[in-house]
Amino acid sequence: MFLEDKLSANEKMFLIGHDACISRKSYILPSKRWQQIAAFQKTGSITLVKDLTAFYSKSALSMRRSEIRDLLKVARRPGIISFAGGLPDPQTFPVKELEDISCKLLQEKGAIALQYGPTDGEPPLREEIAKWMNREKASIKPENILITAGSQQGLDIISRVFLDPNDVVIMELPTYIGGLQAFNASRAQMIGIPQDSQGMRMDLLKNELADLARKRKKPKFIYVVPDFQNPSGITLSLARRKMLLQLAYQFDVPILEDSPYRDLRYAGKDVPAIYSLDTQNQVMVLGTFSKLLCPGLRIAWIMAPAEWMERMVVAKQGMDLCSPTYTQLLVAEYLKRGLLPIQIEKIRKLYGRKLKVMLKALNQYMPEGVKWSKPNGGLFLWIELPVGMSANDLFAQAIESNVAYVVGSAFHCNGKGQNTMRINFSYSSEQQIEEGVQRLSRMLKENMNTPNT
Repeated sequence: MFLEDKLSANEKMFLIGHDACISRKSYILPSKRWQQIAAFQKTGSITLVKDLTAFYSKSALSMRRSEIRDLLKVARRPGIISFAGGLPDPQTFPVKELEDISCKLLQEKGAIALQYGPTDGEPPLREEIAKWMNREKASIKPENILITAGSQQGLDIISRVFLDPNDVVIMELPTYIGGLQAFNASRAQMIGIPQDSQGMRMDLLKNELADLARKRKKPKFIYVVPDFQNPSGITLSLARRKMLLQLAYQFDVPILEDSPYRDLRYAGKDVPAIYSLDTQNQVMVLGTFSKLLCPGLRIAWIMAPAEWMERMVVAKQGMDLCSPTYTQLLVAEYLKRGLLPIQIEKIRKLYGRKLKVMLKALNQYMPEGVKWSKPNGGLFLWIELPVGMSANDLFAQAIESNVAYVVGSAFHCNGKGQNTMRINFSYSSEQQIEEGVQRLSRMLKENMNTPNT
C-alpha cells in the first residue's frame, strides 16, 4: 500500500527532497498542532512528530538568520571569487609570534591558562586594552573593560542589558548586519538615519530625536560604526562626531561606538574616536582583535562607564561564565611585548595595496551608471546600482559568473537598498580582485543592456 492511501482525504501533502533516493523521500502533512512526517522505509510506517516551533519564545521567532553567513556557504563553491565575507587575509596572521607566546604561556602558566577565569576578563588583558585605548583618552581604566567572545557577543550583552521589546535604537542606514541581528532578537524598534559621504546625516538625526521626544519616546542608544563603516566604508567626519555628541547630550541618549576597523587606515589623517571627545561619560565602545590579529582567537571587548559594567557582567555570566582564559592571556602577552603596532603596519601595507587594485579595477571595468564608495581604510566598498536594478535578483547570476557579493538590503533596517551591494577586498589576492571585478562588471553590463531588468 502506498503512503497516500494511508492519509485522510482532507490532508494535503507535499514532497520535499525530491532529488533524494526513494528510501529517503519525505512527506510533510500539516495540521493545526502536528506534522505527519512520513519516510519511505522498509516498514513503510508513518511517524508522527510534534510541531516543535510551537514551543519557541517570541524572541526566538523574531530572530533572523545572517544573510552573510548563508551567502558564504554558496560563495565557498570551487571557482568562485568571493567578495562576500569580511575575512582577513590569513597571511596577516602572526602565527610565529603566537606560537612562541603560546609555548611560553603553557610552560609557565599552563594551570591558569587552561582554567576557568573571571567573567569580566583576565586582569592582564584588561590592563593592556585600557592602555591601548588610553592612546586617545587617558581616563580609561581596567574596570571600564569587559572581555567578550567577539564583538557579536558584545552587541548581544548590550542588547540584553539595555533593550526591552519595542525600545527604540537609532542607527546608520545602512548599518552592520550583526547589529541588526542583535537588536532584532531583543525585538527593538530600529530607526535608520541615511548617510552621505560624511557619514550619518545630523540634520535628519536631530529631526528624528525631536520627533521621538514629542512622542515621549527616548531611544535607548544611538549605534554607529564611525570608522570605515561596515558596510559602506564611510568615515564619520570630525564635525559630525562633535554634533552627534551634542545631540546625545541634548536628548540624553547614550552612544554605542562600534570600532573594529579604526586602526585600518591606509590614507588620510585619523579622526578622533567619539569616546575620546566624550565629556559626559555617555559613550560605550565595542573593540575587537579579529581584524588586527585573527578572528579565531575570539577576543573582543566592551568599554563602558563602570556604573554599567555590573549589569553587563551579570548578563555575560548567563551566556558563557567567562571568555577563554588561554586566548586572553595569549593576547595580553602579545600586547605587552609591543607587537601590535608592528602587526597593524603590516596589515595596512597589504590591504592598502588591495584597496588600490580594487578601486582601479572598478574604474576600469564597471559600466556607466554604477557608483561606489572610495574609503581610506577598512575592509569594504559599497556599490550602488542604477535605480530599477536589484542586487538581490542578480545574485544568482553573479554566482553563475563565479563571483559573489553581499546584497545591500541585508544591511537596511527598513528592508530597502535592493539596488546596493557590499564587496570586500581584504581576503582575495590582488589577481583575484581584478578578475572578480571583471566578472561582476560583465554580469552587470549584460543586465543593463537587457530590457526590463
